[in-house]
Amino acid sequence: MHKQRKEYIISVTSLDRVGIIHDIASAVSAINGDLADIQQQVLRGYFTMILYVSFPDNISHKEIHKQISPHGTASAPFEVSIKELTEDDPPVQEPSDEYRYVLTADGADRIGFVATVTKFCKDNDINIIDLITTVSQNRYVMILFVDLSGCATIAEVSERLDVFAGETGLNMVLQHTDIFKATNEIQIF
Repeated sequence: MHKQRKEYIISVTSLDRVGIIHDIASAVSAINGDLADIQQQVLRGYFTMILYVSFPDNISHKEIHKQISPHGTASAPFEVSIKELTEDDPPVQEPSDEYRYVLTADGADRIGFVATVTKFCKDNDINIIDLITTVSQNRYVMILFVDLSGCATIAEVSERLDVFAGETGLNMVLQHTDIFKATNEIQIF
C-alpha cells in the first residue's frame, strides 16, 4: 500500500560554495524526500534554490528543517524556508503552450526598471511565470516568460506594448515561446 505523502516548497539560501546541491539533495533523500522540481541559481555570490519535494506523512516540518539546516557552514549558514502545500491551496494550472510567450525588455540601467516593466504586465493581466535579469555595460536586460491566457487578445497586448515601449524608451519584444526557442537555441550537430 502506498503511504500518503506531504508536499512542500522549500527554499535555501547561502553564500555559494562547492557541494551545496549535493548536501541538500542528500539531506532530503536521507528522510525519504522525493525531489520533483528544482530551480537553482547563484546571484552575486549567493546560492539560491527552490525545491518542490514530497515526504512521508510522518516527517514533520521541524524534522525537514533539522535535516537540511546543519549542512550550512559557520561562515555560510543555510537560510531555510519551508511551506507545506495543503488541500486548501489553489490547484496548479499550467498555461497551455498557445499562451506561453517570452517578453524581453532592455534599456539603460536605472532604478525602477523592473517595477516599470512588471507594472505593464500587471496592468495588462500578463502573468509572469519566470524572470531573468542582468546588467551589462550599463544596460539592463530582462527576459520574462509569461502567460497571456488572461489577456483580451495578443494583438491588443502587442499594441499596448508598442505604446509602452515608446513612452518608457525601452526596447521590448514579445514572441511566442516557439519562435523564441527557434531563434535562440544553438544547434549542435
